[in-house]
Amino acid sequence: MVEPEQGNFAKHGLDMEAYQTYKCKDRVARILMLRSMRNDIILHFERHRLAQYVWDAVKIQYGGTSTRIHQLTLKFDGYKKCQNQTMR
Repeated sequence: MVEPEQGNFAKHGLDMEAYQTYKCKDRVARILMLRSMRNDIILHFERHRLAQYVWDAVKIQYGGTSTRIHQLTLKFDGYKKCQNQTMR
């Protein structure tokens, strides 16, 4: 969201109020995301100014991880132990 331009006083007042609310919520969301990370990971994401940018960067960095884990779990579940073999 971009800061609203000067215009009609009533409309500008409402736009500024909405912008300030958005900015406050965005700041809180960004801080919550960064505080939930380990210190070494924060360094990669603290440069992003908006919560949406932090979220997008995290998805790019770690988004494929859950898909890979799911694939490996399915592969593991598909294995069957032969009677003459141990689990090792």
